[in-house]
Amino acid sequence: PLFITPAEAINSADENDLLIIVDTHNENCIENSELYNKMRQIIVIDHHRKAVNFIKNAVIFHHEPYASSASEMVTEIIQYLRFSGDDKLPVYHAEALLSGIMLDTKSFVMKTGVRTFEAAAFLKKLGADTVSVKLLFSNSFESYKRRTEIVSTAKIHNNCAIAITDLQSDDMRIVAPQAADEMLGITGIDASFVIYRTDSTINISARSFGVINVQIIMEMLNGGGHQTMAATQLRDITMEEAYEALLNAINQRLNEIHKEE
Repeated sequence: PLFITPAEAINSADENDLLIIVDTHNENCIENSELYNKMRQIIVIDHHRKAVNFIKNAVIFHHEPYASSASEMVTEIIQYLRFSGDDKLPVYHAEALLSGIMLDTKSFVMKTGVRTFEAAAFLKKLGADTVSVKLLFSNSFESYKRRTEIVSTAKIHNNCAIAITDLQSDDMRIVAPQAADEMLGITGIDASFVIYRTDSTINISARSFGVINVQIIMEMLNGGGHQTMAATQLRDITMEEAYEALLNAINQRLNEIHKEE
């Protein structure tokens, strides 16, 4: 199978197996700590700004903060592999990697360099279809209505759009970030934030075009990410308290920027 559960991985893996961790290098953000602690051979591939709690026992620590995405970095590694006959990368793998690049670059708008286009061109040669990739990001009409409802609640604070929603649905982890992306299209907005609840957790999804580093703001709230796309999760706190904490973090970061100027 292409995917197995963490429990299945823990039961089947032994100390001679290799664990590859992608898109994070923070020990606190890995999917399963038990599996991580069991493995002796670990490779890390990540593009986020280096955190304090980084994985220190990796045999290879491939860290490139200037890359557009972890998908771009993986694609570059794949280019060094030699495929022959039927032993080649399946098209759906190429499309999954291309979708990761498009997601992190906002369809080749942010953090897009020559290497990004070279990786995308390589994936196209492998058969990745941009229309199929675009369809991966489509949602239902009900999801679209929830997204527009979130955007309609937004307030503007120091060129930042902030939306708070009590909406509950199974796809909120998808809809909320999409709403944050949509608010970046508003004239004069440098960063956008959506505060929403899942179970007992308050989540904040943050987006920007790079003028304001939302990763730093989310790190102030014990979260992370990268310059244009970040998030955090807060517990034992109300929505109003989360909103105030976000305002304080934004103000603190803007004051730091003004001092630097």
